[in-house]
Amino acid sequence: MVKMVTSVTFTTLIFLLIHSSWMVIAWDCEPSCGGISLNYPFGASSGCGNAAFQSYVNCTHGKLYFYTPTGTYRVQSIDYSNNVMIIVDPHMSTCSSMQTSNAIGLPIGAPFSFATYNKVILLGCSETSSLYGKQSCDTSTEAQEICRSISQNCAGISELGVVAASDSYGTVGSHPSCCVYSSSLLQLAPYEVDLPLLQCTTYTSVYRIGSIQSPQTSWLYGIALQYDPSFSSPQGQYGPYGQNPSCYVCQRAEDSQASARSADWITGLLFLVATAIVAISLA
Repeated sequence: MVKMVTSVTFTTLIFLLIHSSWMVIAWDCEPSCGGISLNYPFGASSGCGNAAFQSYVNCTHGKLYFYTPTGTYRVQSIDYSNNVMIIVDPHMSTCSSMQTSNAIGLPIGAPFSFATYNKVILLGCSETSSLYGKQSCDTSTEAQEICRSISQNCAGISELGVVAASDSYGTVGSHPSCCVYSSSLLQLAPYEVDLPLLQCTTYTSVYRIGSIQSPQTSWLYGIALQYDPSFSSPQGQYGPYGQNPSCYVCQRAEDSQASARSADWITGLLFLVATAIVAISLA
């Protein structure tokens, strides 16, 4: 009788160990995507990270992308200490390469906003653009220097039909064809810059300016987005750590993910062994 109970107990123990191993694997979250670390609130699959972020940031074919109604953008980097994500618009212009752009924007209610220090610069704008009537352009000295530098130092600007001049910053008629979009407007709904609607040919975005006179070599091009890691989805259907609470650790950091999983595994194993010993002793 004791042998039979012992056999049944150990068979049950083995089953529980295998089942526990499967659960650990099923709840595992990828630590990175395309060389970019995935810490909380981001995750590469369903159930990982903050559920409110899953429809915006995803790992596809080994690359991390940001999705909005205006397009799909590659994630260039994530700064977890400052809660900033840098994305790259494939249709955005840079000093060395100019191309026609459409629109860039964020959905209302998203856990992202444009970083206030990010410069969105509209180029090749018509003199009849609503930008000027609504005073949507930054008129500071810095903004004028930015436009003047692009006009004089970026060879690709000629592709837009804007002639560089020493006494202006790329003017067409009575208005400048270059506009540093007011950062305060990007903080207001609908959080969008529609180039065709504004009658502008293209735009560029700069999140760090080194030497104002060296836009080709010392400016960092990309769109800086601030994110709120504590953001909760309007539905509130999931907790702050996604669908699987056990994935909490793997959102925080790659190191703690491994150590915490090992600790949980050992604790569970010891509990099962203790249960088996008690069952045997009672038999």
